Amino acid sequence: MQFISKNKRFLDPSEILPYAGIQKDAVVADFGCGNGFYPVAAGQLVGENGTVYAVDIQNEPLEATMSAARHSGLKNIYTIRHDMEQPGTPIKDQTCDAVVLSGILHLAHLQNNILRESYRVLKSGGKVVIIEWKKERLPFGPKIDTRISEQELGTMMTAAGFTFKSEIPADYFHYALVFIK
Repeated sequence: MQFISKNKRFLDPSEILPYAGIQKDAVVADFGCGNGFYPVAAGQLVGENGTVYAVDIQNEPLEATMSAARHSGLKNIYTIRHDMEQPGTPIKDQTCDAVVLSGILHLAHLQNNILRESYRVLKSGGKVVIIEWKKERLPFGPKIDTRISEQELGTMMTAAGFTFKSEIPADYFHYALVFIK
């Protein structure tokens, strides 16, 4: 089974996050939130008593995220402008139930910093949901040499202190994995 959006091309965050175990009242951080697809889906899942931190280095994606949140009637999404390759995200230690890393690791030069920050903000037993481009020739997407294979990701995550939990069915272009702190 693949979780693809109605246009049958890409993953649908509203289907991926429940499968990853994101639940009501949870605290979720989306590092590299982009235009807010995952934060909005997470905001709907965690409900009004949950919290979603949408973190990005650029203002435009944060503004798009807040616009999408308002459009969806969500008041539990908070944007943070921060470079995830640098330490010091203003999220307290061990406060998050989940961290979403969707399409950010293949872009980063300092991937280990992102993983350390994910580890820092996660509660014990917290989950990291990682969605990345498959490392194979596809009709579009980032250059293949910048992509991270599932095996490479597994090695990185183990070195950062995480344990593999599960694979989430994904679309033709991506894979999705869950790791536990």
